[in-house]
Amino acid sequence: MASQAAYKSGEYHPAGRLVPIFAASDIKGQSNLALKLGRRAASFGETVLMLDCNAGAMMNTAGIIYNKTIADVLDGQADLDDVKYVTSNEHFTAAAAGDADLDTALGSLAALSLSYDWVFVVPPAGCTPAHVRLASAADVSLLAYDTASDNFMRAYWMIEAVRRRDPKFDPLLLSMGGRMDAVETALMLTDTVREHLGAPPPYAGHAEDGPIAERLVDHMREAVERAKVA
Repeated sequence: MASQAAYKSGEYHPAGRLVPIFAASDIKGQSNLALKLGRRAASFGETVLMLDCNAGAMMNTAGIIYNKTIADVLDGQADLDDVKYVTSNEHFTAAAAGDADLDTALGSLAALSLSYDWVFVVPPAGCTPAHVRLASAADVSLLAYDTASDNFMRAYWMIEAVRRRDPKFDPLLLSMGGRMDAVETALMLTDTVREHLGAPPPYAGHAEDGPIAERLVDHMREAVERAKVA
């Protein structure tokens, strides 16, 4: 692992993987999913920073009480170290954007990612120009969508929007919500992408399929390594 190799050499060099956890629409469980991924990554001894850009939803889910945010840093009311809350796991830190919107916080996200092995960002659901810029800057992205009705098309629209700026955008797709329609909606989504945009992103399965965090972190690590040698 990266951190073990760094310790052996006597100098620690964070891997700096920037990973947004996108939700194509409001999905119950986005924050919980992000926390599972962060804890899984930290279990390897790698440093993890969780960034809540979704009005404190992830911090509340984690039970973290906080009073300083990235917005306070940008306003000159706090230092960056003041907004990072260390949890019971010394490798796992969390921070919130506060009143700073995603677009305003992007510069801080880029700087923070250089100090950790993993930086998981939890943005609001949907797709705005700020989401597109974040997706383009990310090392690897996760795009979750709801299997209900035709909600999978919201994931398609986001892929289309990002690929206009970054044709190589290839997020891991994760279906959430009702499990019964997971396979059908995954096929419809990937077929629609293939027909209109080219190669579809990889489908990582449904959120209720086994140890999802373990599987996704492994996929993400492999995707980052492939990108390095591409």
